[in-house]
Amino acid sequence: MEEFKCPFSAPLITQQFGCTKAIEVVRRGGAEINCTDAVTQSRCDQLFQCLKLEALPSFGVEDDLLSMPHSVSVKIQYGGLLGLQRLLRAAPQLAERVEDVQVLIAEATARFGGVTRIPCTPLVDDITAYKPRARRGR
Repeated sequence: MEEFKCPFSAPLITQQFGCTKAIEVVRRGGAEINCTDAVTQSRCDQLFQCLKLEALPSFGVEDDLLSMPHSVSVKIQYGGLLGLQRLLRAAPQLAERVEDVQVLIAEATARFGGVTRIPCTPLVDDITAYKPRARRGR
């Protein structure tokens, strides 16, 4: 069976966001999120790459797995999706969760005429402003 790694796994693994195409896979290193549909995964990955391209200069880092902090990737995932939801819903402020990531991206793709035409530049402020939830003590 082919596996399609989800580019928005951080908010899905915490179950703060949902996605009907996501499946949790447990490995030795812990849980991961895969996508059950190649087309959906490709669309999500294209959006993530666009968000990353637009946002990384604001953080002063390059797209390098060894030097880019994990926290930047997390902010791009959360802030990008929440910003996209705000943009589509014409909401004045960010919500706290996305019910179904693949539905949100499908809506944006339909509205803007393709995933590569989704305007990522207006989402940079949402990405940089995103503050992760404080970790609870164990």
